[in-house]
Amino acid sequence: CLACHPRGARLALARTDGAVEVYNFAANYFQEKVIPGHEARSVESLCWAAGDRLFGAGLGGDITEFDLSGLSAARGADGGGGPIWSMVANGTGSQLAIGCEDGSVKIFQVVPGGIQFERNLDRRKGRVLCLSWHPSDTHIAAGSIDFFRVIDVTSGQTVQRIMLNHHVEKAKRECVVWAIALLSGGTVVSADSFGRVQFWDWERATLAESHTVSTSAVLSLAVSEKEDSIVVGTSTGATYQLQLLPVRLGGQEKRWVRTKPFQFHSHDVRAVAHSPTALISGGLDAQLVIRPLMEKMQKKGYEAALRKFTFPHRRLVSCARKARLLLFQFSQYLELWRLGSTEETGKDGEVLPLCRMPEHLVQLKSKGPEHIYCSCVSPCGTWLGYSTASRFQLYRVRCDGDGVSLSKVPKVPKLLPPAYQLQFSADSDRLFVASARGSVHIFQLLEPGGCKHLHTLRPPSGCSEAVYLLAPSTDGHWLAAVSGDWAIHIYNLKCFKHHCVVPAYDCAVSALAIHPSTNNLVIAYSDQQLFEFSIPEKQYTSWSRALQSRGLPDDSTLLMNQSTLKQLPETARKRQLHAFKICKKFQPLLFMDLLDKNCLVVVERPIMDFKTQLPLPVQQKKFGT
Repeated sequence: CLACHPRGARLALARTDGAVEVYNFAANYFQEKVIPGHEARSVESLCWAAGDRLFGAGLGGDITEFDLSGLSAARGADGGGGPIWSMVANGTGSQLAIGCEDGSVKIFQVVPGGIQFERNLDRRKGRVLCLSWHPSDTHIAAGSIDFFRVIDVTSGQTVQRIMLNHHVEKAKRECVVWAIALLSGGTVVSADSFGRVQFWDWERATLAESHTVSTSAVLSLAVSEKEDSIVVGTSTGATYQLQLLPVRLGGQEKRWVRTKPFQFHSHDVRAVAHSPTALISGGLDAQLVIRPLMEKMQKKGYEAALRKFTFPHRRLVSCARKARLLLFQFSQYLELWRLGSTEETGKDGEVLPLCRMPEHLVQLKSKGPEHIYCSCVSPCGTWLGYSTASRFQLYRVRCDGDGVSLSKVPKVPKLLPPAYQLQFSADSDRLFVASARGSVHIFQLLEPGGCKHLHTLRPPSGCSEAVYLLAPSTDGHWLAAVSGDWAIHIYNLKCFKHHCVVPAYDCAVSALAIHPSTNNLVIAYSDQQLFEFSIPEKQYTSWSRALQSRGLPDDSTLLMNQSTLKQLPETARKRQLHAFKICKKFQPLLFMDLLDKNCLVVVERPIMDFKTQLPLPVQQKKFGT
């Protein structure tokens, strides 16, 4: 499911494994918050209420509020009607309505610190699959199987019930109302399993318009704030936009007009959202697609490009440089691999034969239903740690010839979990643990396999957000920490004191690292800007200031590759020189790191790797076949 923030600044989504993610539109659609999944958590509906509070409900029957600062499921309340299929907030965000398996629609009041049950509305037989409040909060439309109804919120009574029965060859098939919207003018828009988007005058119980947009089901529907545009998603992977346009140029009469399909997904489009400037869709193919509305864009540049988000915006791989190991993080287990090696040399672009193949050393399973938040392996390859929502685990790794053994470190200091990021020092003597409220815990690692808590670093002005990125210096002198408010704090690890804060920049930090010889902090922001900050001098470097005044190359700049540059005459070569080394040979990359001065390791994640794990899509008949 998807939920657009009422002010259009953020998008929340939930996945089938119970994970919840928040994307920030202003920060170039950066995935700024992730609450990992849980085996027992099902999220069928998400909605924003009371400003910036996010609620979810699912087949477990509970309504859950998510703590977006602490990145956890904060508190829950029993819906009282069995599995919850739908949940929506009213226009003011003060009330939640839920649609339940037992046919009931229940109203909850959003109060400080949680929610309170208010009352039941008229109950009818059949699960309530979808709900929509009238913009004035006076009525609620509820969709079920074969019918939808409109309920007066004040009286709690059903004031209209409309059947959507469909007859094919005299055999009645049930018609599932998958999505519904109640517009301010009194029109009800329904989307059903027969591929229809229908517009109803609910007071007269008459059908005003009907559009068959697909030969299979229409699963999702969202309406723009001005109610002049609708986006729907189907089980064939297609999305459609319907626009309310004048029948005649300059005339008053308007009708809904369907546009061509957009085939951005390969499977069911379970969820759609309509922001002021884009159509947003998410499907069983695990992709989030954002299609900007060209007529709403001020500039026809990067902001107007189609976006497809397939991979997380956070690290799932860590590297033991000295030991040449890679640790891969999955939902409920970790895998440790040893990199292959070669003794050959060759020219640029050549693939060298391996004298030793990559080797899967060990798989470590996390116990319990919680998914893993973060993980890390030390540079020397002898320590490994991970955290879930309620547990932090540290292991000692021992390589005995060809075998590998893991021993759990006992009596790890008790700190409030979860850890949001783990990072070992370059000498593998310390472990830095990113925690809540801007704090970072420092553990001293002890031989043969123990650890003790050394210190907790905290920003001097306080912080309500969790730390999500860490970068220690190679010499062990400095640590940079980024929290959810996008502030970058730098600490002196020799005296455990706050050193400085990097000047504020109005965008999310996507990556950062400290240069091993200069101790300059290099920061990458989600709007693709790069900054270099001198930690000892507490200011941006002259190179960084020059970069900001001149700017990076634009789309029209020709960047020749190195082999082409070498063939140019010297004067032409100097004119065309640039600082970029661009390699386009790889499939989508999850991770990259320098093993040493001459060796780079990259981790690909081919899209077909997980597309082959998806169920077969709905087959579409192609013309001429």
